[in-house]
Amino acid sequence: MAIKISETLGKEIYTTKGLYVGKAYDAMINLEKASVSGIVVSDVANGCLRDTISDPSKKIVLPYNIVTSIGNIILIKPPATGGMIKKSSSPIL
Repeated sequence: MAIKISETLGKEIYTTKGLYVGKAYDAMINLEKASVSGIVVSDVANGCLRDTISDPSKKIVLPYNIVTSIGNIILIKPPATGGMIKKSSSPIL
C-alpha cells in the first residue's frame, strides 16, 4: 500500500502503548534507496519523550523503521532513547 508523504503531515504520533509522542512535521528521504528514512516530529514538549531529550522545544527525527501503522494517526513502537532519537540536524522552518 502506498501513501503520500503529504498525507502524513500534521498527523498525531502515538506509541503502540497509547502514549502521545508529537505531530508529524516532515519526512526524511534516503535518496540512494528511494525510501523514507525518518519522520520529523514537532510538539515534542507535550509528548512522552519530553523528559528524555535535551531540548523538547526542538523538533526530533524518529527512524521510520519504528513506524508500525499509518491511518488517522501514526503508531510507532515505543522508542528506546539510547541513541535512536536525534535532534533534527537540518534547519526546519
